[in-house]
Formats: sequence, structure tokens, C-alpha cells
Amino acid sequence: MEDIGKQLEVVAKIPGIPAILKLLRDQTGMRFVGLARVTPDRWITCAVLDEGGFGLVPGDELDVNTTICKAQLGEPQTVVFDDADADPLYCKHPAPQLYGFRSHMSAAIHLADGSYFGSLCVLDPDPVVVNNERNIGMLEGMAALIGRLLDESFAHGATLQALNEEKAAGFSREQFLAVVAHDLRNPLATMHVASELLTRSPDAAMGRIGRRLRSSAARMTGLVDDLVDFARGRAGSAMPIRMSACQDLDAILEHAVQEIRDIHPTRDIRSDLQMGGPVWCDPARLQQLVSNLLGNAVTYSAADSQIVVQGTVQDGEAMVAVTNWGNTIAPDRIDCIFAAYTRDSPLCEDTSLGLGLHICQLIASAHGGTLSASSDASAGTRFAMRWPSSAGR
Repeated sequence: MEDIGKQLEVVAKIPGIPAILKLLRDQTGMRFVGLARVTPDRWITCAVLDEGGFGLVPGDELDVNTTICKAQLGEPQTVVFDDADADPLYCKHPAPQLYGFRSHMSAAIHLADGSYFGSLCVLDPDPVVVNNERNIGMLEGMAALIGRLLDESFAHGATLQALNEEKAAGFSREQFLAVVAHDLRNPLATMHVASELLTRSPDAAMGRIGRRLRSSAARMTGLVDDLVDFARGRAGSAMPIRMSACQDLDAILEHAVQEIRDIHPTRDIRSDLQMGGPVWCDPARLQQLVSNLLGNAVTYSAADSQIVVQGTVQDGEAMVAVTNWGNTIAPDRIDCIFAAYTRDSPLCEDTSLGLGLHICQLIASAHGGTLSASSDASAGTRFAMRWPSSAGR
């Protein structure tokens, strides 16, 4: 609470404070009601209702050493007198004569943490009989209410500032990811071309290098695609899809399966795709989904276990599923595995960004469908996307 300017802004935005000042004016009959921020070296007007000609407006500052409020810093007490000239304690205080008031009421304003914020003051140039329990009770009650309103406003402001800072940091982070991903595409394209040339070489050693390079380029391309999709989603843009009535979805998805087989030639990856056609979808996005789900299955299943890809259309619903047999997913983790940057196990050799399943969920949502997960030792771990197989369903 060191920025006085921000505190003045907070007070000005609290709608209930003007009503409190008017209520105190009407109750006491005194013509000046003000809220002041008081520190050991400053007295600043935050809110004011001035019908007594004192001339103070929000932001005006008085010498704190000349004010009655200064004493409340050390001992938070309510000060009330009907006529300074007749009061044995305050007849010699500099404030009444310096600022031109005779009657006075002030109560300390405290925040929830016990800290002293300032004072709620009621003044009048003339003597006014105000020193009674009813007026004092109302003044102290209004001071407590203002303290609560200030607490709520400061907390709201701090939360809003934290949210804005996080939003700005997140936006910068996603912009950075998008730029990096974009700039990686050209060198990756070169890697793909080079790998194809090397795999066609009659030299067996060069062919092995080409296949290894192709595998690395494919994995890096997948990471870049995930980064771009994730950055776009976090920046507030919907995942772009191109829906059409796809006649050969089985063949398109089989191509994605074969790419994973080529990258992992020792793995037993089987496909049972019987979707037929036409199927309403974005085939490129479904290829991406199958590739991500298969990559996840390869990572989290035993090297000698089987992986199965299935595709069906039944009763107007299309379904693509990937099942593997390996370590099961704990029931309490099923609901969180689709979150970004999530990896199921820190012990496996997973070099991914933890975005694959999150991207798959975005693809399912973009199709108006769902992506579900189930896992047990006998049936295996299964990820299944379901969506309407025709437009308008």
C-alpha cells in the first residue's frame, strides 16, 4: 500500500463512499465530511463532501503534524468535540484555528490486517452538539464499513493486476512459441528433402542415415505442429479445420499409421479401419490425431506389446480409437491427462512437450466431438474420438 496515487483511484471507484459521506452529513448536521489517507508523514484527502467552504478536494494534502488525525497513528481513538474553543483538550490544538473549524468528529479506518489506513472526519465551522453515543456509533460503524470496502477493492485490484500480468506473460509466451515454430519449418523442410535423397542412395550406410534423419524430421515436424496449434489456441483463436465429406478416410488414416510404422519398424502396430465413406471431417486433422495418439502409445507401452488402431462408423457416429497395452493410467489421472504439458510418467524416455493429447482434444472439439480415455490391465489403455459422421447432425 505504498502507491498513494493508486489508493486515491481505488477510493474514487468505490460507489458506496459518497453515500456514506452524505449519511454522516445528514445525521450530524455538520457541513464537511472527508476521508483521508494518513501516514506518519502525509495527510491526503481521498474523498470529500464539503458544504462548509473548507476548499478541500480529493488529492489535496495537509501537513500531517498540524492535524488531529496524527494522534490516531499511535493510538487509534475516536475524537469528538462540540466546540474546540470550549474543549479543555483541544482548545490549544493548532488544527481548529488553522483550518477554521469549531466542531469535530474523527474515527480511525483500519484494514483487515489491522493496519491503519486513515481517518473519517466530520467538521463544521460552527459549534454543533454531536458528542453523543448515537453519532459516535454511526461514525465508528461507517469507518469500519469503509475499511471493509477498501479491503475488497484492494483485493480485487491485486487479483485483476495479477490476472493481467499473467495474461500478458502468457500472450508473449505463445507469440514466442508461434514465431519459433514458424521459423523452424524451412530447415525442417530441408531435412525432409535430404532424408528422402539419402534413403534412395545405393549405399546401405547412407540409407540408414537417411531413415534416421527422416524419423527425426518427422518427430520434429510433429512437435512444431503441436506448438503452432497450442499457441493459436492459447492466443484465443479456434483451431482451424476444413470439414468435408471424405470418401477415402480409411486410406488417409492408414497413411498416418504407416508413417509411425516406418519410424518405429520394430513395433507391432495393427490397423482395423472400416469407416467407408463419406465421413464428415477434416482428414488432415484426423491424420494428426492418429499420429499423436500412436506416438503416445509407442511412448507409454512395452516395446514387445501390440498397438491397435480402429475406425468405424455406426448410427451416425464416427469413431477412431488407439489402444495399447502397457502401464495403466491411474484413475485419478484420467481427467487431467489432456491438459497441456502433461506427461503420464516422468520415468519413461519421453522427450515430447506434453502437448499431444491436448492437441487431440482440441481436434475432437473442433469436430463437435469428444475424446475419451480408459485404462485397465486387461482391456489396455484406449483413447477414442467420437464425432457426428455427417454434416448437420
